Amino acid sequence: MLAVIIVIIIIWMVMWGFYKFMYPRAPKSMMPKKGDVITLRQCDFCGNSLAEYRGVLESNPSLAVDSESISNNSNVEDNKALFFCNYEHQADFHAGRVYNSDV
Repeated sequence: MLAVIIVIIIIWMVMWGFYKFMYPRAPKSMMPKKGDVITLRQCDFCGNSLAEYRGVLESNPSLAVDSESISNNSNVEDNKALFFCNYEHQADFHAGRVYNSDV
């Protein structure tokens, strides 16, 4: 019986070490800081979900502050800021390139 317990403890220690080696913690620079928005947003280029602080948020240039656009709530979708996974997706979006999910 003691041998079974020792084998289980040894297996547990080996698996613990394996997972610590294979799945290390992310660096602190990648973790959210105080004030970061951690809600999920979808990339306007590829549709991938990502926390807002990890992506690129671009204010829409058509957000001119005038009374007509503020009072017109039917264009709420047009007035939101654009969100991208990274700067490459932002550049591809503005260049008019099409996202190919088969790549």
